[in-house]
Amino acid sequence: MPTAKQSAASRANGQKSHGPITSEGKAKSRFNALKHGIHAETQIMFDETHEALAELTAELHDQYRPADPTERFLVDTLVHNEWRLRRMRRVEADLWEHASDTFLGINMELPECSSGDCFATAASTFERLQRIVNSCERSYHRALKELMARAHGRRTPQPEQSKTTSEPAGSFRDNPKPAAPEPPQPAPNTAPAAEPPQPAPPSPPNAAAAALVS
Repeated sequence: MPTAKQSAASRANGQKSHGPITSEGKAKSRFNALKHGIHAETQIMFDETHEALAELTAELHDQYRPADPTERFLVDTLVHNEWRLRRMRRVEADLWEHASDTFLGINMELPECSSGDCFATAASTFERLQRIVNSCERSYHRALKELMARAHGRRTPQPEQSKTTSEPAGSFRDNPKPAAPEPPQPAPNTAPAAEPPQPAPPSPPNAAAAALVS
């Protein structure tokens, strides 16, 4: 536990420290937090060289020519996973030799060991290695697929938008149907209508009948 004097000194030093002030110092310090990635020192292991990594990076960037930061990230993902796959191939070769030495160290009475003996000796290690290889390949092909889709989208011309109409999209204008012919009307009767018969005027009374009545 720090003493009160140490805590006071720490606070005083913290107030005086503001990080890099110049543009050059800020440009260098922005990479301080890098632990992994294309530009990290940890990418170079044992017999690997900076020149080989730089050559791989240049080849993939020249091939795909990223057009924006997103595509540059995708190309860097290809570089990272290709670099790891190359390393895993060398690791696998070393594992076979190590497993052979381990098997012969346990079974010193045997003059040699087979591939099956080596695999049985380090089976769990080989399985872990294969999982790493599978993960790198999935990440590589996923980034490649997205990169190809973006490149195809830039090359494909976008269709022109059609003019808006008052009709809803997807509707079809129906052709007007011809009107059904009207039924023929009967021809008008041009002859004048016959007048109803007039009642005959009453005949004059018979003189003889009139005399009888009287």
